[in-house]
Amino acid sequence: MSRDSPDTVSNTSSVTVEKSPGFQSYLNNDGIDELQPTLRKHRVSSLSLSDLNQWQTGLTKLSSTTSLNKSSSQNLRKVDSLAKLSRNSSIIKRKKKAIVDHVRVASYAFCFDIDGVILRGPDTIPQAVKALKLLNGENKYNIKVPYLFVTNGGGKPESARSEDLSRRLDCTITPDQIIQGHTPMKDLVGVYETVLVVGGVGNVCRNVAESYGFKNVYTPLDVMKWNPAVSPYHDLTEDELKCCKDADFSKISIDAILVFADSRNWAADQQIILELLLSKKGVMSTESKTFDEGPSIYFAHSDFIWATNYKLSRYGMGALQVSIAALYREHTGKELKVNRFGKPQKGTFQFANKILTKWRKGVLDEHLKKLSINDPNAEDADILINERGEEIINQQKLESYNYSESESEDDDLELKDLKKQAKKLAVEKSESITLELPPASTVYFVGDTPESDIRFANSHDVSWHSILVKTGVYQEGTVPKYKPKKLVDTVLDAVEYAIEREHEKELLEWNETADDLDDDAKLNFNDLVMTPSDRSREGSKVRPSNSILEHEAVEVPVVLSEEIKKVKDVGISK
Repeated sequence: MSRDSPDTVSNTSSVTVEKSPGFQSYLNNDGIDELQPTLRKHRVSSLSLSDLNQWQTGLTKLSSTTSLNKSSSQNLRKVDSLAKLSRNSSIIKRKKKAIVDHVRVASYAFCFDIDGVILRGPDTIPQAVKALKLLNGENKYNIKVPYLFVTNGGGKPESARSEDLSRRLDCTITPDQIIQGHTPMKDLVGVYETVLVVGGVGNVCRNVAESYGFKNVYTPLDVMKWNPAVSPYHDLTEDELKCCKDADFSKISIDAILVFADSRNWAADQQIILELLLSKKGVMSTESKTFDEGPSIYFAHSDFIWATNYKLSRYGMGALQVSIAALYREHTGKELKVNRFGKPQKGTFQFANKILTKWRKGVLDEHLKKLSINDPNAEDADILINERGEEIINQQKLESYNYSESESEDDDLELKDLKKQAKKLAVEKSESITLELPPASTVYFVGDTPESDIRFANSHDVSWHSILVKTGVYQEGTVPKYKPKKLVDTVLDAVEYAIEREHEKELLEWNETADDLDDDAKLNFNDLVMTPSDRSREGSKVRPSNSILEHEAVEVPVVLSEEIKKVKDVGISK
């Protein structure tokens, strides 16, 4: 199929070739085919992130800044009240439902490939518009689902791609939601100062690299202008000369080679890349005797072929890798070590997970009701925003929490003293809190290419759920080498399938923790945040923490778990 950009790629061919026995592709020399998806230690709750928020906020207060060295009983009393506040939040106080349909943010998320899923060549796939509306909350369950786009394409700024998608899909897509093949190279800023960026048209990739923060960015055109004999069979055009920087590459050390997009001039680009790889410390016109002094090389993706309007596939960036590696091996007798991004590589998966966490946090923050400390209704909020924009606990509400009648008279006196002390503190001096989200309960990855998209979704984490659509590379009736967990016609079918699947899981968990069910069916938060005073009052009534059933387990951030354990282990001196 035709692609919207020559930089977008695919691993498909109409011809199946039987490989020689023992054949090992150079593109698999980092062991991508041997990867096993990571298992989760605990099941993550399917309840909405926004429903879970008050509970998480209460627990997050149990931070290392809470002093337990002075007045331990008072501080533990404060911790007790926080635990009670969390138990009094919406995660506990609920009734059984036939449908969960209040406005909320999903515990799950989506990632989409673009070409073949959202776009088909220059055209927008019609079902994509409605699919995005559903994720943006226009569905019968009133749930908003965070999502990103992960493509091996590139050669343009993320902002340009987000603007194009926003126009096509009739919704706002931000640059932060776009991960292109070269986007993870942002993390190399600060590691390398002077880089050679390869691929793309004109100065587009140079401009992208500079927007990432790289200080000194050069291109092969700059090298050819410096010394035309570097590539004797190519004369720079007037348009190419306009894109060139003046530089003396006999005095410049290239720290890294970054292949951002498909090469427009294989002969010249290969010659320059290989000379740098064989050089002393990345200086042109030098040669290392050991062949291990050159710059590191990074590729935005490893797709071997891609489809155009021509009836046969064309070679892509993966083929350029193979070609350079073969020339390097022939010259040195050594294997070339490269660094790969793009689907299905682990580096891109880790980067996508990091960006997805940030985006989910942003969607949740936007959704939550937050009140300024100057708002007349601020006393009703658990979280306040001070003048510096920091999230803080509403201490006045916290300390005014009513204790149960089972507490002793001495405890009440102690509580009164604590209240008096709390009222003297200004809200601005309250400890800042950090909302640390659990991972997404499920990440649905929708793609059209088994070899990159489905392989990517299946290889790294069991919580990622691969969905293959029939609107792109995949040809119906064929058996994909990498099998999806779900095969559907269009991206709209994928979204509808996931929303229904997740609502069933959310509804089940909602009703399991509803008030009108037996106590044994509720989430055992008493065990989760049990303090010494809790333990002495509850005694044998409370199940041991290790008896929590599988459906009751909720993944708690590691830092938070450690702080909860500290609180559990502290004794009260009498």
